[in-house]
Amino acid sequence: MNIKKRFILQYIRQLLFIGVLLFVLFLGTFTFSIVKLERLDQQLDFIKPSLPVLTDSITHHDGKIQFDPKLLAEVREQGGWLQVLGKTGEIIAAYNTPADVPERYTPGELMSYWKAEKDSPYGLYAWIQELDGQTYTLLYGVKNDIAMLKKNLLQQVTWRAGKIEVNGSFKQQLNDIHGSIELLDGNGKVLGGYGQRGEAPDHYSLQDLMLRNQYPERYGMQSFTVYDSAAGSTWVIHAPLSTTVASWVNGDTYKEDITVFFWKSAALLVMILILLLLLALWYGHRFGTPILHMIDWLHSLAKGELREPISPNSNGIPLSRKQSGHLKERFRVHAELIESLAHLTETLQKNEHIRKQLEITREDWIAGVSHDLKTPLSSIMGYAHLMESRTYEWSQAEIREFAAIMREKSTYMDEMINDLTLTYRLKNEAFTFEFVPTDMNEFVDQAIQKWKQHPQFANVPIHYKASEAPIIYPIDARYFRRALENLLANAALHNPEGTWINVSIVKNNVSQFVIQIQDNGVGIDIKTKELLFERYYRGTNTDELIQGTGLGMAISKQLVIQHRGQIEIESQLGTGTTISLMFSTTR
Repeated sequence: MNIKKRFILQYIRQLLFIGVLLFVLFLGTFTFSIVKLERLDQQLDFIKPSLPVLTDSITHHDGKIQFDPKLLAEVREQGGWLQVLGKTGEIIAAYNTPADVPERYTPGELMSYWKAEKDSPYGLYAWIQELDGQTYTLLYGVKNDIAMLKKNLLQQVTWRAGKIEVNGSFKQQLNDIHGSIELLDGNGKVLGGYGQRGEAPDHYSLQDLMLRNQYPERYGMQSFTVYDSAAGSTWVIHAPLSTTVASWVNGDTYKEDITVFFWKSAALLVMILILLLLLALWYGHRFGTPILHMIDWLHSLAKGELREPISPNSNGIPLSRKQSGHLKERFRVHAELIESLAHLTETLQKNEHIRKQLEITREDWIAGVSHDLKTPLSSIMGYAHLMESRTYEWSQAEIREFAAIMREKSTYMDEMINDLTLTYRLKNEAFTFEFVPTDMNEFVDQAIQKWKQHPQFANVPIHYKASEAPIIYPIDARYFRRALENLLANAALHNPEGTWINVSIVKNNVSQFVIQIQDNGVGIDIKTKELLFERYYRGTNTDELIQGTGLGMAISKQLVIQHRGQIEIESQLGTGTTISLMFSTTR
């Protein structure tokens, strides 16, 4: 998988993970809010939403009607009871029913209880629904303390001498529901009160009384009024939203539940923000650290520090690596970039090493060339002084001998200077070639024969094998022959006497052929092989008898490149050397 696809998949996976996590968190928050609000609404008004649910939960088991246990627990918690009536008013099933509740109802009796025409300490709610082909009437009853208080208030409570007096039984009933009462005059002004009034105002308008009666949850309490027509005054009974003792013991009023709900929601949102911050830090650390590391790496390379930055206290181990040498998890997505930078660093280190080696080699080469130039120059100057001397008369034969030596030495110097000029012209591409399509089989054969005519190479054992297929390739005959002669001379001069040389042309396919120059000589070491085609490398020192400018192999390489070819060398000490010149006829 390439780095582009790996980056795409990695970022998609990470973003999907974060997206799913955030979705789950927001879904959890939303679900929590809905459930909590439904719970609060159910606590406020359990009857209306619960009766249809209770009816739907009815199941038959062994001929008996059963309800959902969780809903029955809610009924008990609210202090209510249940009855299921048949068509004729008989009790089919009951739950938590007090002893004073009738066990059978006539149609008229049930209607009188339901419309509160008949005295009862319970508020009654009914729901009729057909299930499995049968019609059920579900009665839900809950003790109606407020109704009893309203009914008995005018008989049990009096206003006397600017003070409310409450009889003992009524006082107990009022305390049981944690309620309070107030007396208002005809204008709504509070004349007096009994019990804990809390934040009740000192004056009520008509709208205040109506809103408190219609929307008790806004005020955190229920408010009921009893009008005394004889006195023209109004009694107000206040009671908590939930009149069960358990609720007040735990302090779970509606306002408190709302406050707790909002605090929990705020805490959950803060947790989500903290989680997002942690995810951002993790994301930045996971994906930012490798990028910053690679930037530092490039800066180090730019400053000449040719190594991968290491982490502090890591015993020299790079930041991207484990103790085992493998890439760390967060660096693996950048594996190609890391490997490319490592390869670049290694190449720069190698080039720096070669540069330093060439610096040393160039100094040695300059010293060697200076020595090689001074030697023939000294001969020329010496013979010139001899011929100039008047103390002796030289014969014509001696003068011709001196002139021949001077010509030979000057020719050598001229060749050396020409090589210097040629290599720099090749390097700067300030050279013009005349390429002519040539039969390479015949050309190489002729070049070898001409090279063997040189007295120094006349006795070198050399064998040539031409290609079976004809090969026509455009070359500049003069300079291509120069490249071959340099390579052949290198094989002959730097190996012991008797070393054989094989030259062959092989056509690999329709569009490629290779010229190979192979010898069975001493071979060359790795250092020499790396520097063999450099301009200043001689391969010998200046104290050896083998003469040369040290430019022949560099010139050969440049000439092969100018002929749109490549040159490769294979060699090991003791196994000989093979130099391959590769050309493609399709380029």
